[in-house]
Amino acid sequence: MVTISEIRRSRSFCCLLLDNGEQYWLRSEDLDNSGIKEGSSLDEDVMQRTIRSIQYPRALNHAVSMLARRPCSRQEIYSRLIRLRYSEPTAELVVFKLEREKLLDDAAFCEQWIRFRLARRYGPSVIRRELKQKGISEELISAAFARLDPAEEENSALILAEKAWKRMNPSGDIRKSRQKVIAALVRKGYDWETARSSCDTVLTEMKKDCPD
Repeated sequence: MVTISEIRRSRSFCCLLLDNGEQYWLRSEDLDNSGIKEGSSLDEDVMQRTIRSIQYPRALNHAVSMLARRPCSRQEIYSRLIRLRYSEPTAELVVFKLEREKLLDDAAFCEQWIRFRLARRYGPSVIRRELKQKGISEELISAAFARLDPAEEENSALILAEKAWKRMNPSGDIRKSRQKVIAALVRKGYDWETARSSCDTVLTEMKKDCPD
């Protein structure tokens, strides 16, 4: 058995402090409608199920709202719910529900993110780092890149190199300009070889268009 030893109210939230050291956050109106009061005692499993059933509808709405704005990873949804003071079991239940309904899919999200960031001219190393920060496994990331048409990355790098060259002083030192263009692509996440090749391809085309 566990007992609610104290209920602390803070604006629209209430914190339930249990005698076993655990604590749960509920909306004030949800608590008031639940019948739970300070001093209430319940079996520990029953307490967790009760809290989860109270939190679940709001947590699911929060998660669906996130997905309506943009695709999200599993970890993004879970972490956001925890920051919003939902319990871990509630967050896990919401994630499970969304995955079962095919609304949350890390593999699909990974491919979408790669194409989205390539369209913004970011290279693989930056994209990989971003995906790992979003909780995507290395296995899923590598598989998504393997399915990617190499031309997508190449075209993205060429467009970025062309923009970088246009910012260079046309009467400046070509060697220094080339180094700056390559460095710009590397900073955006392209490996050195891709950066060099894209830089030189664009430079060759520029020379054709503007012969001496």
